[in-house]
Amino acid sequence: MPPRKEAILPKPRPIPTVVHRSRAPEVFTLAMDADLIAFQGHFPGNPILPGVVQVDWAVRFGTEAYGDLGRFRGIEQLKFQEPVRPGETLELHLGFDPALGRLRFRYLAGAARKSSGVIRFAREVNHPATD
Repeated sequence: MPPRKEAILPKPRPIPTVVHRSRAPEVFTLAMDADLIAFQGHFPGNPILPGVVQVDWAVRFGTEAYGDLGRFRGIEQLKFQEPVRPGETLELHLGFDPALGRLRFRYLAGAARKSSGVIRFAREVNHPATD
């Protein structure tokens, strides 16, 4: 009996490897390895990183850097300038303004801007219970 497919192929990873992180401002250097699950099927023979994944990673790493960002409210100024391909190394630059609930992000590969945007969040206000 041939070995099962799962035993032969490495498991795809959902998020990239963080090669380096610097703070103030927050910058994550990310390796776009070909085994990232996000590259599978998008597009066969010409893989690129989906935009929705770039936004998701900005939120994930923003939460790691700044803690709870609040409830998602929307996205502004979203721009995808160049495709992200396997084998590239990206820098994810983040900035969070808690008073405005805005997470700014941009992905760079060297001098090339890949994408950028602003993700809006609302802070939940917990009011004390009144009798």
